[in-house]
Amino acid sequence: MKKPGEIDTGEKILKLLRAEKESYLSGEDLSRKFKMTRAAVWKHIHALIGQGYGIESCPHKGYRLLSVPDKLLPAEIRQGLKTKYMARELYCYNESGSTNETAMKLAGEKAPAGTVVITEKQTAGKGRLNRNWSSPAGLGLWFSVILRPGISPKRAADLTFVAGLAVVKAIRSFTGLEAGLKWPNDIYINGKKACGILTEINADSDIVKYLVLGIGINVNTGKTDFPEELRTRATSLALEAGKKLSRLGLLNVLIAELEKQYEIYKKKGFPVFAAEWKKNSVIMNKRVKVKGLTETFEGIAVDIDPDGALVLRLNSGELKRIYSGDVS
Repeated sequence: MKKPGEIDTGEKILKLLRAEKESYLSGEDLSRKFKMTRAAVWKHIHALIGQGYGIESCPHKGYRLLSVPDKLLPAEIRQGLKTKYMARELYCYNESGSTNETAMKLAGEKAPAGTVVITEKQTAGKGRLNRNWSSPAGLGLWFSVILRPGISPKRAADLTFVAGLAVVKAIRSFTGLEAGLKWPNDIYINGKKACGILTEINADSDIVKYLVLGIGINVNTGKTDFPEELRTRATSLALEAGKKLSRLGLLNVLIAELEKQYEIYKKKGFPVFAAEWKKNSVIMNKRVKVKGLTETFEGIAVDIDPDGALVLRLNSGELKRIYSGDVS
């Protein structure tokens, strides 16, 4: 059985083809190196072609890599990965229902911390309160990360803040765009939503057994790719930057930043992130309306408390702590 992070033979062949892309690799040499028949080598080559790799096959010369697909494939992700454990175990799909649902299932089957589930298209992407999340094929980053933080269930929401900060830092670093955080789990650019984060857990009464961070980023989504009702409220990195962006490049930067921020959180706890989160917030010290399930409050957003609650100063001067709701 393949160990977490271990690459399969097809990926090893691809790595050799990538290293020798100006010349041919003979089927005989590959057969000898991997101790398999020429027919088995061709089977792996054929599988790579099926994934979208352009591979030339020339009699008496062998195989040569001509092009790589614009897809989020394990070999391409691993190429630029700079992490110790995050995304070392990868599950990549052309299409899936919800990456969070898949990741929760894998976590229940003992998938290691740092496992990433990513898809080109979600057919049942979801946000908070079971809202749909538009996830068109090939245009965004739709992925989930399994974590095993060993924290109490009441601290699970901390990881939403940690992930949000990592996403903002990655977007700023990779694109130069002034992304900001909107409590509790959204990333905004120029007043429009570009990313959402959904955290789900499996826990006993005193400890989180595993936690899944679902992250959806509109990378190259065009205005008409959004459902009509979202076009005035949603945006993408490409729309804001005025150019198409590399999803793969952003993913590699983001995964590295997520691992970094998560390790800081494990060592220093939530207070460090509350302070940093506020610095990167788009709502701090602004008048907002927060709509909860039963009540709506208006006031100035003045703080994030140690439990991650939004603190509003109401018109009466009272400080109100809010633990869930939609901010506008």
